[in-house]
Amino acid sequence: MKKLKKIVLKIPIDQRYQDFFDMLIKYELLQIHRLDENFIYATQMLRFRNQNFNPKDLKGKLGIEFIEILVEDKPTNEIICFIKHRWNEEMHSFFTNSEIMIEPPIIMEGSSLIMTFISHGINVDTILDSMKQNYGNTFEILSINSVYPNNNNLKLLLTERQKEIIYYSVENGYYDIPRKIISNSIADHFGISKSAFCEHLRKIEKSIFLSIFK
Repeated sequence: MKKLKKIVLKIPIDQRYQDFFDMLIKYELLQIHRLDENFIYATQMLRFRNQNFNPKDLKGKLGIEFIEILVEDKPTNEIICFIKHRWNEEMHSFFTNSEIMIEPPIIMEGSSLIMTFISHGINVDTILDSMKQNYGNTFEILSINSVYPNNNNLKLLLTERQKEIIYYSVENGYYDIPRKIISNSIADHFGISKSAFCEHLRKIEKSIFLSIFK
């Protein structure tokens, strides 16, 4: 079974963005709304050293293609923004793997960023190799731990075929009491034998149960 891993890394701030982070006292990426190999759409909290700085002046700079102020707290000088940001070209291929997820928050700590990734254990080396390629030996591994699945990363435990079968089974009442659909009907829907369906289901349930109880 594929084991989910949480990898927490301390990554030096890219020199191309050093001027931006030098303007900040505090930075935290709060929520990722969408992410692909080209862009990240995220809600971020910024506290600028210069209280009169307008974050909208960053549009068109440092890969920022859109920025909108959502909340501004004058007493603390903290601003929460929605930002569309373009990745560096070096990172494009890294995020073509949809099974590598960034888990917020991303926090600025001194001259580094603390970032958390979640993926299958088989992807740990991919993540670390990418970090080495981009940062050499200047990044630090803070922790690598197994994680239990939640509603989002549970999908990573299953193949696309397994997800199709379990979703269809649940939606059509296979697990209802009494059952609203029998195994033969589900097998016919997917064009497989009843024994093949039962084998798929056994592997799906084993993956889920082992991830919870191990």
